[in-house]
Amino acid sequence: MTDQAPLDATVVARILRRAGEIELAADTYDGVGRIAEAALIAAAEEVGLSVDAVRRSIAIERLGPLPRARLGDRILGPAQVCAEGETAVPAEDALVRVDSWLVDGHHLRRDVLHSGHGEWSKRSGLMGATVRTIRNATGEGRLGDVERVSVAARDTGSGTSMVRVTVDRTARRRLANGGSAIAAVAGTTGVVVAAVAAAPVALLAMPAAVATGVGLALTGRKRARATEHEIRRLLASVDAGVEPTRLSVDVARRASGRATATGRPALRAAGRPALPPPAPRSVPAVLPRARPSIRRRGSDG
Repeated sequence: MTDQAPLDATVVARILRRAGEIELAADTYDGVGRIAEAALIAAAEEVGLSVDAVRRSIAIERLGPLPRARLGDRILGPAQVCAEGETAVPAEDALVRVDSWLVDGHHLRRDVLHSGHGEWSKRSGLMGATVRTIRNATGEGRLGDVERVSVAARDTGSGTSMVRVTVDRTARRRLANGGSAIAAVAGTTGVVVAAVAAAPVALLAMPAAVATGVGLALTGRKRARATEHEIRRLLASVDAGVEPTRLSVDVARRASGRATATGRPALRAAGRPALPPPAPRSVPAVLPRARPSIRRRGSDG
């Protein structure tokens, strides 16, 4: 006899995931089976799963697949660094905020911006290099050095949206990989030449040459972690509604010694209700003309 004991949400989620895997592995699966989003949400609610969690999961699924891992990611860092998060505004508003941060805050060039998707790239030329140098000196705009940024946003159906930011660092990773390989090969070649003259020198220098190449490669991994951290800062600012500081304002504040964490007061005020605008003063349509004082004759005498 089948056990009819109720199942908790964790077990149900595991059963559904396993059922999907079994169906995909079956020879009779033709890939045409579909289910409406409303039916999926209703089914999840029926079995006790959180509707909000299901909506978030659907939105994440519609962001598209994550970048595939590549050989060497553990040493050089991933070629595609991405992070995602939920924002308290619809997808369109979230994209507008992301665009403001990438263009005004990180000085990237907008290439594509339409419903649900946007792409930005590194600015070229003397002006782009100058602004990036100033931004780096102030500790801001660190995404301005990346080659390309792509963003996808999808509504959850509950007033929020899921946003994924992906930074393409393929060119920088290729450069780091080439630099580490050159350092290792050059160091090893030097050791081989030195080994002809003195074998002990070769034994001592070989680990140093390899360590140099590995050190350069690990630098790429460190930069990948820093890029992910910067993406998460961006998503947190977008969620909190913090506006980016324009370059002229930022430089003026730091030059005057009044540099502060711009996002801090905005983050504190994010949870407070907005104050109503001040009531306009009533101004008469025609102002009364002031009458000049009349001076009587003989009053001075």
